[in-house]
Amino acid sequence: MASVTAIEPGIEGSLVELLDVMGRTSDAMVAIGPDLRIVAWNDAATDLLGYRSDEALGRPCHEILCWRDRCGDVVCNGMCPAAEIGTEDETVETKEVLGRSASGATLWLSASTIVPPIEMREACRLIHLIREVSLPPELERLIVQRLDGRTPATAASNEHLSALTPRERDVLQLLTEGFDGKAIAEELFLSPATVRNHIQHILAKLGVHSRVEAVALALRGK
Repeated sequence: MASVTAIEPGIEGSLVELLDVMGRTSDAMVAIGPDLRIVAWNDAATDLLGYRSDEALGRPCHEILCWRDRCGDVVCNGMCPAAEIGTEDETVETKEVLGRSASGATLWLSASTIVPPIEMREACRLIHLIREVSLPPELERLIVQRLDGRTPATAASNEHLSALTPRERDVLQLLTEGFDGKAIAEELFLSPATVRNHIQHILAKLGVHSRVEAVALALRGK
């Protein structure tokens, strides 16, 4: 089923059509106005980030997206240069960022950014298409190096992981193997939303704040 897009009142004409088409994707679609407020939000954005459209529309984008780079430095704030209209042929490179869900969980994200035609930029400055990605290769290598190559320890007998259900341990096992949310859903025949719920439960039960920490705990086996 196609994702439904909610659009801020006042957006009209061909831009509504563009945002509706862009929102019919399994990726989270978030459109940003020139004042850096969210003007469109699809169902997939709710599934990924946890905010309903009525909670997101009209909000400053940095309050919702909270993007940081891999070093933890802020890349999304109220002084973003993207507010400028830019040139007619402007492009924005795809970025991998750390985001945050409504529940406060850290997410590894890939964000592709589309710049609308210049005549539409007075109402919509940028359109982000956002998806989860697996752990960056360098982080996977770092985890393995720091934990001396130990194998995943997701058995129910592990004292730190015994609170997990069998399905949650299945999900955690696949996370340690570098699967992202979409791949886990396909492997376990679950919906992406169900996988995200499992991951949120895993983080809460393990008392960690990110998938990286959960994977590290599973690999440590202590």
